[in-house]
Amino acid sequence: MERLSLGVLAHLFELLTAWDVAQLTATCTVLHPREPIVQDAVALVVKHRFGDVLASLREDDPLWPRSVIILRVAEVLTLKKWLGSASVQSYEDAAASCASKSSVIVSKAWFLAWKKRSQGYEQFLMQFRHTKKKQQQRVRQQQSRSKKEKKLGTWTNDAAAVVHKVVDTEAAATREAGDLVVCQHGDLLPVSSCVGRSKRVVISKSMFTKMSLYAPDLHGFPLYSSDCEKCTQEKEAKEREVEQRRQERFESQIAGSNDLLDLLLRKSGYPNELFSPASSRGNTHLSLHHSVGKTYFLVPKKWLIKWRNFVRSLDNAGYPGPILNAELVCLAHQRNVVPPYITMFLSGFSIEQSLQATQALGTCASKQYEIVTLGEWEALYDRYCAEYAVGFDVFDGSYHWQTQECNICYYGMGGSGTEKRRNASR
Repeated sequence: MERLSLGVLAHLFELLTAWDVAQLTATCTVLHPREPIVQDAVALVVKHRFGDVLASLREDDPLWPRSVIILRVAEVLTLKKWLGSASVQSYEDAAASCASKSSVIVSKAWFLAWKKRSQGYEQFLMQFRHTKKKQQQRVRQQQSRSKKEKKLGTWTNDAAAVVHKVVDTEAAATREAGDLVVCQHGDLLPVSSCVGRSKRVVISKSMFTKMSLYAPDLHGFPLYSSDCEKCTQEKEAKEREVEQRRQERFESQIAGSNDLLDLLLRKSGYPNELFSPASSRGNTHLSLHHSVGKTYFLVPKKWLIKWRNFVRSLDNAGYPGPILNAELVCLAHQRNVVPPYITMFLSGFSIEQSLQATQALGTCASKQYEIVTLGEWEALYDRYCAEYAVGFDVFDGSYHWQTQECNICYYGMGGSGTEKRRNASR
């Protein structure tokens, strides 16, 4: 190493990455980073190899460090330049367009993480682009610091400390992002698991080779690589287990009841049999069915939403509990207090029209309700119980409340804490 000329040493540095140069200068005593020949070789590499990304650094400017740090800055900025010009396809588009077999699958999040990581290096480089006045101030500060270091016999590199701090912080983020397409077995993560930050993108093999030289945390797989078989089997086993638990939950809550199954699938908020077949949602008015002795009940809409979610999910915390509908009963007189929009709805108006009209009058209920059949109510009551049973009967196109409506109290007063016997009827 002692006999290497400046040109040969510079050529050697051009063939190595910044990490390799750092290892070489750390293990070879004659190539200490402060040796003039090492600094001159770094300056030549910056000029010949990275002149396009470090054009702002003048050769006669003594402020910027002729060290491995500036080589790493140049590599990162070169990598950022490649990221901006790289042809990146989504995995779905590449597979549909039958892209070249030499294409490589990489993590989409890695691109975003590296663009963010390069900002720290750009900020480091900005300190050498100050005005002439600030440059003179930095020269004086550097000379003063050099005198102190020479007197104490120590040497520090503040710029190196700054850059190393940035690299150590952002390296973890880019390394994590690069591993998002790698499963725990070291193979390609199944495409079904590549969602969110783990999405795949496809780049050319030549671009992957260039970028992986400066970014060893970039992991890639050939475009037509098979997903990890172990991960696929584990995922299928978990899906079967979840489906089995969901089926057990469904069977335990529905228990073969066709009434509850109809209620679970209902979206209109009322059974279709409530109205005459001649009525439709497009009509201005709906007419009750001309049937004999049909009974229906009111159930809070929020409770039914919670119940439907509980039946379809595996979350035990979402248990709906008993049906709380004390708002429909006047405790002072033990009579029904029916929301005005329900009265309008049963009179032939649609749900939307009824709600809009009551809102305009300022009499909208604090809760909305769905209408269920007698069979559905009995099935719900047997499983979850209820505070009150507020129902009505339909005879020949007209409805009649089972408990008389209270003409004294206004809607909403029934929820008070009056200690009176509650309606025990079902």
